[in-house]
Amino acid sequence: MTIQEIMKRIKLSEEAQCVVQEQKMTEEDYERWKVLFQTDLKMFLEEWKNQNEYKEKALYFYLRLSCETYTCYREQKISDKVFDDTFYDITIWCEECYRKYGVYGLKELWWLAQSMNMKLFRLGRLQFEPIVIEEDMVGENEVIPKGTRALNVHIPAGESLDLKVCLDSFRNAEAFFGEKGQIYVCDSWLLSPELKKLLSEKSNIIRFQNLFEITKVYYAFPQAEQRVFGEILEDKSQYPEDTLLQRNLKKYLMDGKNPGIGAGFVKNIYQYI
Repeated sequence: MTIQEIMKRIKLSEEAQCVVQEQKMTEEDYERWKVLFQTDLKMFLEEWKNQNEYKEKALYFYLRLSCETYTCYREQKISDKVFDDTFYDITIWCEECYRKYGVYGLKELWWLAQSMNMKLFRLGRLQFEPIVIEEDMVGENEVIPKGTRALNVHIPAGESLDLKVCLDSFRNAEAFFGEKGQIYVCDSWLLSPELKKLLSEKSNIIRFQNLFEITKVYYAFPQAEQRVFGEILEDKSQYPEDTLLQRNLKKYLMDGKNPGIGAGFVKNIYQYI
């Protein structure tokens, strides 16, 4: 698999492809960066960001890494569709980089490293990451204890959260990971109970949220603003009102409120699929 083939498979824009083709890296430098990436990701991220034009260089480097990851997919008999869907995340974040910084490149290097290291897979609409739960998740009638193996659910940007399509993803995960009755966990602004004040029960977001038993809400980062408006502004009155959610969330924020980030779990996915 070549970089050119990968770029086609993940539908990278022609403009971004031109940026990749302009990048130069010797074999010696590539191997040095790859070893650091594989052995000390934290140090890799610190050193990589000290370069000039590191975002553009990261797009090239991660695409080159993805060629090697593709070989691992083949060895483990993971389908090309799963590879293409998983690595489409590069395209998503490349477009986001252009929107925010005006350059075709990559900024979310830690996040994308999870795909490179085969710790994260997109199976339809949703992404799944095998994890071990780090603290007890206490629901109304259930407790998922610390140390439990689970699949962490992530929701890529850019598409509708249609419930049927999401449930298909859970079916895919049950088959892909080879264990029936997985425990699924998620933390996201989409799981904030406050959204029920802003959206109808029939909305895709609320129907998705209702799959989970919410165990806590925290306020470490204004994720809802970032995802709904694409940026975080001090002056909330400057946010657009192009959608119902934008209009309702803007008013909610201007009233001094914060929806937070909800965390929850699904213990028995088969009640839904």
